Amino acid sequence: MASILLRRRLAAHPRAAAAPSARLRAFSALPDVDPSSASGSASNPAAPTSTRSSVLDLQLAIRGETDPARIHSLVTSALSNHEFPRLHTSRSLFSLAVARLARLRRPDLATSLLDLLLASAPPSPGLLARALSLFQGPEDALRAFSNSAPTARSDVSLSALLSALLRAGRIDDLKSTFASAESSLGVAPGRASHNVLLHALVKNSELAAARKLLNEMANKKLKHHPAPDIISYNTVLAGYSAQDDQVGFEKVLKEINTSKLEPNVVTYNCRIQWFTKKGESYKGEELLDLMESKEVAPNYLTYNALVQGYCKEGNVGAAMRVFKKMKVMKRRKGRSDLGVSAHSQVYVVLFRGLVEKEKLDDALWICKSCLAMKATPPFEAVKGLVEGLVKAGRSAEAQDVVAKIEFLVKGDAKPAWQKIVSELSLEKGAPSSNP
Repeated sequence: MASILLRRRLAAHPRAAAAPSARLRAFSALPDVDPSSASGSASNPAAPTSTRSSVLDLQLAIRGETDPARIHSLVTSALSNHEFPRLHTSRSLFSLAVARLARLRRPDLATSLLDLLLASAPPSPGLLARALSLFQGPEDALRAFSNSAPTARSDVSLSALLSALLRAGRIDDLKSTFASAESSLGVAPGRASHNVLLHALVKNSELAAARKLLNEMANKKLKHHPAPDIISYNTVLAGYSAQDDQVGFEKVLKEINTSKLEPNVVTYNCRIQWFTKKGESYKGEELLDLMESKEVAPNYLTYNALVQGYCKEGNVGAAMRVFKKMKVMKRRKGRSDLGVSAHSQVYVVLFRGLVEKEKLDDALWICKSCLAMKATPPFEAVKGLVEGLVKAGRSAEAQDVVAKIEFLVKGDAKPAWQKIVSELSLEKGAPSSNP
């Protein structure tokens, strides 16, 4: 089920192709590099309607094109077309084009496209950072940064370069680039670059080094270090949570409070995940209420941690309560009218828990939600649901579930499903073939 939901999410949202990196940043508090404010944005409401329509038409053409050379040609032609005066500011367009070329196994054309992007407009830190975040390999990112104009080099573009090294797992290169940035690249690392280094240290299990760097940033006597922000503290907080270090975890929380920084959704998520790991999900749900009172919008990680925490504790009623809260929770104003989406694993965990506790109505609702998304729940849990429905005299509903899953199951999963069906008795009182 998890793989099916993931494929559907990727189909609906092309940017989700970078899900592992995005999820890593979400857990460790690193934001996406999005310096669009430095050089404008194609999604700016003030942009002419015709320009926005032309960009959308170009995106649709790229989505439907299967010839990589044609994709390259479409974008390069548009870059020199006066009808697209600010095409170079469209992060979504170039993200789409690079992703499509990568899927079509033409990373060389993706690199060429980004090189043309950098050459198509006056150099700026925002433009360079956008391109660096899209290069497929760190070598190309290093080359582009080294060849860039001095005016394009800043903390934001340096942090994008360091992030490219981090995505490639080149931690040692990241450290050396950070250390020599001012002397060899002409850029003194600022807060954004320090935060990338903090994340790299935490990811590399160098928590003591990350703690030392955070202390240096917080030391007002060290003028060459930028002051830490909430992202800095969240990154180290997540590291202590991962290592189950209660003393370190609580000390960082205290420092956030004394520094008078406003906790954000990542801070709350770290605390909620801490409670759920300790079997105290009810305390995490109290934090959820606190977030809402402080107008800090929860995200899917918030709800997922609570649902899975309650299920682990065997409290599926509370898990279902949180899940329903998630379904009706609205995103931030102006972004979406949809409820926060659950990770596919949450459906699996919750469905299994409900079946085990014989919460048939709720389990049936989750099952139907999965089927509506054309995703099949775990077969063994479906078997438990069907047998529970038959036992409760609800054979018609049981048969409906079986028929719908029969319609959805394809390929290699078919034999496994047929085995489950052969063990089912869909009429109350009929003998089961289950030994």
